[in-house]
Amino acid sequence: MDEHLLEVKNLKVSFKIGKKKLTAVDDVTFSLDRGKVIGIVGESGCGKSTLGKAILRLHEVTDGQIFFHGQDITHLTEKQMRPFREKIQIIFQDSTSSLNPRMKVKDIITEPLVINRIRPKRGTYREEAAFQMKYVGLDESFLDKYPGELSGGQRQRVAIARAVIMEPELLIADEPIASLDVSIQAQIVNLFRHLQEEHGFTFLFIAHDLSMVEYLCDRVGVMYHGKLVEVGLTEDVFAQPKHSYTKRLMEAVPLPEPGRKEERRA
Repeated sequence: MDEHLLEVKNLKVSFKIGKKKLTAVDDVTFSLDRGKVIGIVGESGCGKSTLGKAILRLHEVTDGQIFFHGQDITHLTEKQMRPFREKIQIIFQDSTSSLNPRMKVKDIITEPLVINRIRPKRGTYREEAAFQMKYVGLDESFLDKYPGELSGGQRQRVAIARAVIMEPELLIADEPIASLDVSIQAQIVNLFRHLQEEHGFTFLFIAHDLSMVEYLCDRVGVMYHGKLVEVGLTEDVFAQPKHSYTKRLMEAVPLPEPGRKEERRA
């Protein structure tokens, strides 16, 4: 049997705030196989974004272990983490702050290649940027624009293009649709689904919108006060939630038709 692409074991992330210690991620364990999508859901402040950033080692781990391809990356130095950062990319929620406003789109997209001294497959950096733009549904006319000239959905597509240009084995999407209009949210989630189904990307999808998680994810993990209180196949968790907090989350989901709740729970 193939090893898990990602394994998180008893992970704990704490921060010191003044004289107090805040535990944002508390004894979290789960795994993710190649080509699959796991959704991590929960209310704001539950620790799900901290979990995603800790996996990429953007936050230091207090306790527990993170394995990528079976290799323990929990306490690697920045230099040792560099090859793993090429294989694990993150897409942040706020594209406005995550994209350099002084850089043109073509330079933003190809920046990871430049930093890692990787030659573009398609000849020039501009040609590579154009290909990636088409990949996420934008044409070449955007290449010489600045982020401030783009809509929120367009900026998020640029952020996705910047992440996938590295051909990562794992994409961490940290609430990538939360700040977008509903119609644009659906477009971005459909793009994620295309990347997963057609190109085999593996996703850790952090969100609070359960309908999007139900549509996109193979498995779902529910976080509450830093703990992963429930994890399982998406269809099982949505059909028969076991934890009381999961049940409350499901009950809070707006339903388009009066009878749909009973149908889904049947």
